[in-house]
Amino acid sequence: MDTTPTSSLASAIAAAKAAKLEERRERHRKNAKEHYWRTLQTEPRKAMLHNAQRAARRFNVPINITVDDIVIPARCPAFDIPLERSNGVAGEASPSVLRIEPELGYVKGNVIVVSAKAARDPLARTLLFKALKAEPQGEVVGA
Repeated sequence: MDTTPTSSLASAIAAAKAAKLEERRERHRKNAKEHYWRTLQTEPRKAMLHNAQRAARRFNVPINITVDDIVIPARCPAFDIPLERSNGVAGEASPSVLRIEPELGYVKGNVIVVSAKAARDPLARTLLFKALKAEPQGEVVGA
């Protein structure tokens, strides 16, 4: 018994379904990217929260912060440079959410917004965290 026509038809249908699914996924990726960039321009704190949620999943740490917990200061507390958004790749002065105690995760009171330069520099992070821990509660760095 020859099953070649039936199996070739089934494989053609499966290939068409796979192509359509891939096209749908690609369209979704494109729309998601466009939505993220619009959000970044109009609501940077919301975009930063989205990035923190992705990082929390990646590093398997808890997260319970909201947009209201993300306060973007005018200047970076570590390097005292003005924080400003950049289009595309994060520049040195782009604001970045940072965990003070990494193992605690993105929880209220454990996050601070610094420049991307400070977030990438281990020495700056260490010195900033030591200064934050040494301060009495209620005071703000640079105030």
